[in-house]
Amino acid sequence: MSKPAVYLDRDGSVGTIHLNRPDKRNALSMAMWQALIDSIDQADADPHIKVIVVTGEGQAFAAGADIDEFQQTFTDPKAAEAVADITYRSQKRLHRNAKPTIAKIRGACVGGGCGLALCCDLRFADTTAKLGITPGKLGLIYTLADTKRLVDAVGASKAKDILYTGRILDAEEALKIGLIDRVVSPEALDQMVADYAAEIAAASQFSARGTKQIVQQILDGVDDDTAATRQLFVDAFKGPDFKEGFTAFGEKRKPKFSA
Repeated sequence: MSKPAVYLDRDGSVGTIHLNRPDKRNALSMAMWQALIDSIDQADADPHIKVIVVTGEGQAFAAGADIDEFQQTFTDPKAAEAVADITYRSQKRLHRNAKPTIAKIRGACVGGGCGLALCCDLRFADTTAKLGITPGKLGLIYTLADTKRLVDAVGASKAKDILYTGRILDAEEALKIGLIDRVVSPEALDQMVADYAAEIAAASQFSARGTKQIVQQILDGVDDDTAATRQLFVDAFKGPDFKEGFTAFGEKRKPKFSA
């Protein structure tokens, strides 16, 4: 039985969302954007999943939007609004997800595919990866939310370079400017991502999710502690994870966090 165009599976503490349209290089249709939301909801609801990996099947992460659907926007203004709405909601759902997320990238990661990868906390790629965002070649304007994620990753001037030209970056350049975080050989990518995800899963999820909240608030423009962020810090000392972490440190063993 064939698998759907987007699906979730779990291996231990790691849930992987697969973009599964390899014959189209995982070009993202509106149905796939909606299915992505559904898969994230499933991953959130599964208490066993501590880390979410997003990847593409075949030789690409995602080559961008479904061109066949894009053609409808020429004749139907409502189609453009629908594309903007589902893309925004899906990307925000991934970007603001409480659990740590990793994009595992091989091959084309272009347009909406690169935008999707930027919604993940970390982006790991192999040497075949090609990344780019191409509104400058299509006469389009990237949304503010999409553009901010790119600026947060690479800085304003490099984001302008990418968006003005629409050029495609190889893995080496993408790593150099911070668009991706690690690059390995194609045969090493799966194991590297699995090992790293396992390292996150073994650490305190209370800490990971709290840290993610704090970092996101900084990216959102908060530049000093609020009562809520100060309380996060204080409450941590009362929690079971700190008790276990502190005890394990004293006993010179690895901590065993409960969730």
